[in-house]
Amino acid sequence: MVELQQLRCLVAVLDTGSFTKAAATLHVTQGAVSHAVNGLERELGVGLVRRGRGGASATDAGARVAEHARAVLARLRAAEDEVLAMRGLRAGRLRVGSFTSASTRLLPGLLAAYRRQHPDVEVTLREGNDLQTRDLLADGEVDVAFVVLPADGHDVIALAEDELVLVVPESHRLARHRVVPLAELVPEPLIVSSGGCATLVQSTFREHGLEPWESGAVQEGSTALAMVEGGLGVTLMPELAVPPLPGTLVTRPVRPTGHRRLGLAARSQEAHSPALQAFLALAKQQAPELARRTA
Repeated sequence: MVELQQLRCLVAVLDTGSFTKAAATLHVTQGAVSHAVNGLERELGVGLVRRGRGGASATDAGARVAEHARAVLARLRAAEDEVLAMRGLRAGRLRVGSFTSASTRLLPGLLAAYRRQHPDVEVTLREGNDLQTRDLLADGEVDVAFVVLPADGHDVIALAEDELVLVVPESHRLARHRVVPLAELVPEPLIVSSGGCATLVQSTFREHGLEPWESGAVQEGSTALAMVEGGLGVTLMPELAVPPLPGTLVTRPVRPTGHRRLGLAARSQEAHSPALQAFLALAKQQAPELARRTA
């Protein structure tokens, strides 16, 4: 007989690509995860996971089983949420998806206020880039996610807006400008974070008939900043994503620039638990203050 823990372990292994990471996610030992997945494979009589140096990945059968497993686990969570709803917000669970700039600039104050109001709700955070948080929401892995708007098909609360700014060494020729014309960036080696703002950067140039000289894409914004500090190029980042900079780097506004709208997205109201309803209500209440704070 297939057991729920076997399904949980299979999904965790395929989501993380690793038996070790799956064990950490589920707070069990790696041996327990291996035992569960091996038992599921024996029960079904088919291999579900490819094991190799590159990590764990799904076989064709594993992908199909994982799809059904996610649906089963989502229905189980929905049943648990209904029971918790009967008990009210004295108990409950809230799963939040977020990305770096939202986690550092928008989430802390909102989450602190939520925990003051509802200290017994268990809150967990899953982080990735914007596309990954959307996937987490679509797959039912989180209840609500910070996203770059628009987010069609979801209930949305707009929270803040920012724009692209240039980050350059303070000795760079463009640092002498109070405002940098976008066209001035065309001959510069441009380092773009593919894990964050690449689409916004590219669309901003194309909207104004310009083609930047992209010297390469990196995954993380921190890597882009390190390369800029090393004199390898310049970078454009959403203003809220810029961390405290070393004294050797400066930011400059760019005109024309690209704009980004940030918000919270949740699945349809039919799936809103009391914990999620309270979080969204608080977000709506705090949205004007968050917008002023980040303006």
